[in-house]
Amino acid sequence: MNGFFNSQNWFWRGFGRLADYFILSFCWLLCSIPVVTIGSATIALYDAVARCIRGSEGDMVKRFFTTFKKELVRGILLTVLWAVLCYLLNVGYQVILQLSDGSTGWTIFSIVYFVTLLLPLGILCWLVAIESRFAYSFKDLHITAVTFTLGYLPSTLAIVAILVLGLNVLLNFPFFIMCLLPAILDLQAIFIERIFRKHTPEEE
Repeated sequence: MNGFFNSQNWFWRGFGRLADYFILSFCWLLCSIPVVTIGSATIALYDAVARCIRGSEGDMVKRFFTTFKKELVRGILLTVLWAVLCYLLNVGYQVILQLSDGSTGWTIFSIVYFVTLLLPLGILCWLVAIESRFAYSFKDLHITAVTFTLGYLPSTLAIVAILVLGLNVLLNFPFFIMCLLPAILDLQAIFIERIFRKHTPEEE
């Protein structure tokens, strides 16, 4: 019985992690209200998850808002740019779906196009993580994200799969918005942080 009330018990550690997810989700939702700040909020969320939940740094709420403020302008630019890009990619996919109706050739092409869309998702995931950790110019940020996406393709596929599965859960169970996004980033960080350590061996 004493073991159950031990703060290091798996139950209490899991409960504490879930509580952290709820707190960070609230911070993310609050900062995402203007919509154009979703990118900044997501960058801050990944930073807080990686540094405080997975790492040993304290005061995750302070870390979140400090990073959010620092990344506000760049995050808005990234949000607008990628919102337009994702919209165009989706329009292209919808057009291809209409053309593929009853046509085997177009159906195959629509499948190939859909699979190809996984690469932009991978690049976007890497963009968020890289922006939270490194200082790059806007152009070099994207070049580095593409490099990581292709250079670590198995890990990229894993983090994209985590994102797609998580978003699918969210679409079917919207109330999970209060804890799911930090959980998604937490799982992605398993792969991302391992790769980051290869590029920042001296980082504390």
